[in-house]
Amino acid sequence: MNASGRNKILFITHGPGRGRNVPTGDVFLNRLAAKSDPLLKQIRIHRTGDARADLTDVGLVVFWLGDPLMQKYPACYLDAMAIADDAADRGIRILNHPDALSNTTKSVQAEIWAKAGVASAAAAPVANSLELPGAIDRVGFPCIVRSDEEHAQRHVATLFGPQDVPALDSKDILPAVVLHLYDIREEYRQSDPSDHSLFSRYHHKARAFVIGDRVMASHLFFSPERIVGLSNCLFQREASRPRRMARCFGYHQALLNQLLEADDAYFNGPVQGASELVGAVKVLGLDFAAVDYSIQPDGRIIVWEANPYFWLPDGKASVLSRQRNAVARVDQTFDWFAACIKTYCSELPYLSVVSST
Repeated sequence: MNASGRNKILFITHGPGRGRNVPTGDVFLNRLAAKSDPLLKQIRIHRTGDARADLTDVGLVVFWLGDPLMQKYPACYLDAMAIADDAADRGIRILNHPDALSNTTKSVQAEIWAKAGVASAAAAPVANSLELPGAIDRVGFPCIVRSDEEHAQRHVATLFGPQDVPALDSKDILPAVVLHLYDIREEYRQSDPSDHSLFSRYHHKARAFVIGDRVMASHLFFSPERIVGLSNCLFQREASRPRRMARCFGYHQALLNQLLEADDAYFNGPVQGASELVGAVKVLGLDFAAVDYSIQPDGRIIVWEANPYFWLPDGKASVLSRQRNAVARVDQTFDWFAACIKTYCSELPYLSVVSST
């Protein structure tokens, strides 16, 4: 304890029915409990919609809320802003301010990154169907049209030319955004026609976690589709029953081995473009986020998305958990999260520094 008594870390989360839930927070707390980490005793949870948050003994406020906050969860945004204003008046450190959590629509994010010189996809917002043709003209082909406010890959339309526009039904995705579609796989093929690596055979997406100036790798996925996610990545295909059965007879094992080796090397190696990832998060006003990006043949990166309310389940629930050593990897990641929070604590003279040693 310290003389000021401001030794608590207050996490702000969605109240019941007030926002989508991700497993990340509970898994993090479970990891702290499993390690008997003293940090757990300093954490208190406040849910939006509850009575006014008591900040009397709080030294750090962390907003763990769905985003873009103001656009998707306006009631929670108002609650969060009241807490943030109170914390600011008391001189309490805030992580992921509610206003920063409202900077993550695809169009606002892209605009901020463009102004800051962050390599990312050109974007144009679409508020209604009448704005769609002009937005497509500004971005050019090929492009994708998707929800401006969703991180999920639902209702994403790919347009390779004017012939694809008439079939586009935008009513399910408004407000939308038009984003330039890059083909990083083709860049690898053009760079070295003799290259037969995973990067030249498939599209890829890397994810890293950024907290302040620190970066940790999460995963590297490959897919035959240009927009790569968990649902369409090759790991998901290789986890299917038909592919598991085929490997019993010696089929597809070489590909799986390559995928596992690439993912493992990414997780355990230095993160390419780490400083650029840190900069991409900072210019959004965020203190932490999961960042999705791709690695170009010359080693540069292009950033796709920053997600401050990211999905990270228990390692047992990860795709191909055993083969990817996911339990140990997720535990290592949450231990890193805890270490980062302790670093923030050590920087605050009024907040006790906790240690599990």
